Amino acid sequence: MKTGKVIEMLRKTQGLTQAQLAADITTRKAIIEAEHKDRVLPYNTMIKIIERLGVSLRDFEDYRHDHQLPADQALVYQFEHLSDTSQMSELQTLLVDAQQLLSSSNLKYIHQLIPILVALIHIDSYSREQLTTLVMPVWNEVTATKNWSKTDFFLINNMLYIFDPLTAQQKGKRVLERIDQYSPRYPLLKNAIVANLAYMGIKNPGTISKDQIRQYLNESIHLTEQNHRYDLRLLSIIRLAVLNHNIDQARQACDVLDAMGAKPVADIAKQDFPELVLK
Repeated sequence: MKTGKVIEMLRKTQGLTQAQLAADITTRKAIIEAEHKDRVLPYNTMIKIIERLGVSLRDFEDYRHDHQLPADQALVYQFEHLSDTSQMSELQTLLVDAQQLLSSSNLKYIHQLIPILVALIHIDSYSREQLTTLVMPVWNEVTATKNWSKTDFFLINNMLYIFDPLTAQQKGKRVLERIDQYSPRYPLLKNAIVANLAYMGIKNPGTISKDQIRQYLNESIHLTEQNHRYDLRLLSIIRLAVLNHNIDQARQACDVLDAMGAKPVADIAKQDFPELVLK
């Protein structure tokens, strides 16, 4: 694997933007050129970059020489990078793989993933009580831990969809307190949580106030703009426009998503809010 591809893979695994990886070490342009043009960075710069990527020099070299992630770690990586948990075929594949790895893996996340995947796959066919029963042991296990890892936050963020809307909002507030305290380095993960809580608030009126929803969405817009995720920024702008009954503005933002090549995100918005689709 080329050096640039290893940098890109590890950067995304750590939840870092190119700007965050470059900060106080080099320029974002240098990181872009390293990732996409395989530009050779100076030795001292590379040492600092590798350190920020959270791996040893030896591990970095292993990746460069096509070292493969163990199957259980690769499965967790795939789960964290699912763009949409309504991707049923991907969820089912992950579930089968996790069940096959259960007896051989010592990674705690494998047994935690299985009930979450089962609940996500059956979210429209199981009762809320069945779904909660499935994931509550995982919630209790994860939240009993003082220091949460990035993977813990991914697990929790997906569990929020499974709880009833009022419980999800209550638990979401606890999660945001912890993510500010323990994981300020994952701004896009925090964005996923505030954006999800806002969306659930819109779809379930009365669980939180409209002012709270607006606060979440404005925070999402700020986080995504800071991290150059303009597709996710537009998604939150669409949700805010729908909340404010400004359907024309929401449709215009959908058109911008289509024009910038982010049709999957535009499709998510249209699926969430059918009124955006012109008849």
